This record gives sequence, structure tokens and C-alpha cells, in this order.
Amino acid sequence: MALSEEVLQTIAYAREHGYDKLNRFRPEQTREMMKLAPQNENPTVVGQVINMVIEQDEIPVRIYIPEGDGPFPVISYFHGGGFVLMSLDTHDEICRQICVNTGAIVMSVDYKLAPEHPYPAGPESCVAATLWMIENATRFNGIPERMAVAGDSAGGYMALYVAQKLTAAGVQLKAQFAAYPVTDHYTADHASWDENRKDYVLTAQLMQWFWDVFLIDPAKFEEASILRAANFSNLPSALLITANYDPLRDEGEAYANKLRSAGVETVYRNFENTHGFLGMGTMGQEAMQMACEFLKTKLNG
Repeated sequence: MALSEEVLQTIAYAREHGYDKLNRFRPEQTREMMKLAPQNENPTVVGQVINMVIEQDEIPVRIYIPEGDGPFPVISYFHGGGFVLMSLDTHDEICRQICVNTGAIVMSVDYKLAPEHPYPAGPESCVAATLWMIENATRFNGIPERMAVAGDSAGGYMALYVAQKLTAAGVQLKAQFAAYPVTDHYTADHASWDENRKDYVLTAQLMQWFWDVFLIDPAKFEEASILRAANFSNLPSALLITANYDPLRDEGEAYANKLRSAGVETVYRNFENTHGFLGMGTMGQEAMQMACEFLKTKLNG
């Protein structure tokens, strides 16, 4: 299936601004460039937004609280950006839409980024932030027993990582959602890495660079690859979506298959004629609606 005109325009815009060649710049330089992107002039309205820092672990978070009396279920959201880039600001609108459409508090986590903080600092900060929210949800009129995790791309990795770690620790989440997640080290050589090696925004070369910056200890390749975890049983219900023209497609599907094989209730969908897209354009809004309906159902079930 051919790429839609909407997606082709997105790719052209990304190339024009060098987003497919981010590995040629220093991470701090790219982060500054991203701050110059046009601001959203009409953000989705929520009841309240709280910016704060979890002092114990020095993790900035942005908490979106729905309108209404509550109490509300809670979602920890982790932004994409290849473990290296992006922030609370880049994913502000995504979190606003999830908050409104699920009726849940959304805590967006500004987890520790590489190369300043290589693996496992980033994933561990996501675990710490989620545990903090479970302990403090009632401060924001939240229900700690009704908690989910969610994220896109590298943030999808973080969500799935947190679900694994919390389940192993005896903390039961209601749901996990990941959009085109990173789940396996590039040495696994999934077929989609070759099929979608170039011509799209996330190239194989760029994704390999992200991994090399994130994971500097070769001895931890297996440990850091969440697809290679030994135990998938008892994990929360899951929704995973992938994009057909994305190097990460096959490892996302493989993760969904691992969950199913372990008896975890799992919904998987591959969007055929696009690449990374959550919240953007027609297909992005379809994916957003699918994610919000899933999370709302599981959090209120």
C-alpha cells in the first residue's frame, strides 16, 4: 500500500528541517532546534495543568487533570525521541487529548535522556516516577489502584519497561499502551529494519545511533532489550500499534505476540500506509481514538 499524500507531506517537511538526519548534530543542539518549532495555538483544554519536579529523583513532570469532580484514574505517559530527544513540551497536545478523552489524570514524565544519562537511568526514572504517582495520586484526586502506562516510540519502550518492572515487583497496573515501541536492539536485525532502512523520517541509521547513544555497555544488550525478557506472564492488558513503513514495525508485533503467548489480553494493529504518527493527521487521530477508548475501558473496568 502506498503512502498517503498526508504522510508524504510530513516526510517532506521532516527532510526540509533535517529531522531525518538528527544523528549529525549534537543532542543538545537538536534539543535547542526543537524549541523553535511552532507552538500549538489551540491546545486542547483540560481542567488543570501542574508543572512540578519529583524531588527525590529530580524528575520533572507535567500533570494534566480532567475537568469534573473525580476521583480520576491515572496514566503515566512517556514521550518518544529515541531515548535522546524531545520533552514535556513536544508531547503536550498528545497528553492533553489523552486526558480529555479518557477522563484520566495524565502524568507526562521528563525522564532522564541519553547521552547524559545512558541506560538504565532513563527507564529507571520512569519506574520511579510511576511509583511516585501511585503513592501520591490522591493528592491530585487520582485513584492509585486504577493506573496505566503509555508512550510512543522510545516512550513506548519506557511504558512496556515500567509494566515489566512493576509487575515483577507485585504492583498490578490496569493497562499498557505503546505506539510503535522500541523493543529490541538493532543487532536482532528484524526484517522491517531492512525494508524501511531509508526514505522515511526514522531511518535505520538514525535508530541505530539512538541505540548507541542510549546503551553504551555491550554487555547489557540482552538486558536492555525488553522483547528478550524471560517472563511476560501477568502483565497488564495491552494495546500495541505499529506503522508499516517504520524500522520498528516487526519488533512491536513480536512484542504483542510474546504477550499473547503468555496469556496477556493483547490488541495489536499495524497501520498500513504510514510511519510514526500518533495524534498527527487523519490516521494519527484514528490511532489516538483507539488508544483512548482502550485506556478508558481498562481503567474503568
